[in-house]
Amino acid sequence: MMSQQHPDIGTKYIRLSELPDGGSLATTAHAKYPGQHCSFRAVAGTVPLIKNSYALLLGPAICLYNAKLSMNMRSLTSDPRPNNLLFVNYSQEDIIFGFREKVREAILQADREYHPEVLFLITSCLQEIVGEDFDACIDEVRPLVRARLLIIHTENFTCEGAAPGVENMFRSLFELMKEQPQEARTANILGLWTSNARKTELVRLLESKGVRIKNIIPSYCTPSELEAAPGAQLNIVLDQYGLPLARQMKERFGTDYIYSRKPYQPDSIEQWYHEIAAELNIDIQTEVADLKEKTLAFQEKARCALDGLTCAISGVSGRPFDLASLLASVGVKPEAMLLQTVLSEDRPDIQSLLDLGVDPIIFRGDNSLQNDELLARLSPDLTVGSFERTSPARLGIRPVVLSTSNYLLGFESTIEVLRLLMEKPPGLEALMYKERILGKGEC
Repeated sequence: MMSQQHPDIGTKYIRLSELPDGGSLATTAHAKYPGQHCSFRAVAGTVPLIKNSYALLLGPAICLYNAKLSMNMRSLTSDPRPNNLLFVNYSQEDIIFGFREKVREAILQADREYHPEVLFLITSCLQEIVGEDFDACIDEVRPLVRARLLIIHTENFTCEGAAPGVENMFRSLFELMKEQPQEARTANILGLWTSNARKTELVRLLESKGVRIKNIIPSYCTPSELEAAPGAQLNIVLDQYGLPLARQMKERFGTDYIYSRKPYQPDSIEQWYHEIAAELNIDIQTEVADLKEKTLAFQEKARCALDGLTCAISGVSGRPFDLASLLASVGVKPEAMLLQTVLSEDRPDIQSLLDLGVDPIIFRGDNSLQNDELLARLSPDLTVGSFERTSPARLGIRPVVLSTSNYLLGFESTIEVLRLLMEKPPGLEALMYKERILGKGEC
């Protein structure tokens, strides 16, 4: 029954079968917080992956605070990314009288004190709103520094997602690349974001067939490695953010590419591997068949443990509707999917999910309060994918965070997803109990 307190929540979602051709989702609220949709914050978390680089983040205090907070939280984990972010705070006086001199001095100081090969210059919405010619300012200072200056615009006020800013980050790396003779049996992987990228199943399988992985962009490349990237036989593009860079490399250097977003279902993974193998002219049928057989056996084990549960899906990498089909195949019914955008290439996966008789609610998941209201109404057994644990726990919903599977590829990623679904992490029941107590105001 629709909540009487918030009777309009039902007007903010549609069923998957009702999704319009353009894939647009209705906004759930006017107020938004700096989070997944903020490209400034997303880019600030990505550029530390580029070796021998520093980044100047230029913006007002609130934008810099969120980027700094992410960096501080990461430093408390085993994440090996360096703290190579430098912050330039714009005051009200800068907004009135201009940023030019402050930016110039910051660039000279960073080059003098840190000696980076590459210095990223990351703008916030403020520069774009004020309208100062930021690029012209940078061109004036280029001859005065040794570092390569790469500008990344993240004017998030012009859009409602992080994609344009992250795509600009990939495009900036194109400026480091130079014409190279093409090497047979070599590949770059675009769109894998992890320190363990060279240990993934995809890389191991390709290397076992004599394919050399030149770069995994943006995962711990050096500027000189990026310079040589156009010499690869093939770019394997794993997400939509790396696609503009692949197109640039094809147009300028003739580097072929295949766009293959991360799949989850065993049949989808098998097809994914064979498409990549065909582009590289290698035979991996035996290896893929063995991996698929092991995954199907694990999938049957998961079905016995999970059949009859319901879930809400949010914040997953790769093909979210293929993940929904995987969950349905082990008896976990997707009740809702909280998404930022639906891409045109999602259509085949959407149809496959509908063919299974699964028609979940589609909800724009960029406002935490509205998300909580929907979850409270649906009360699924699980939330799958999101990094948020406390809000579902407060509602009595078990959160399944897929962070470890996000950095895996192929069948090993699917096995990890199923393992996480079956696992009950230590302390989860205590967290859920604590959140219930706080929610009731009993302490």
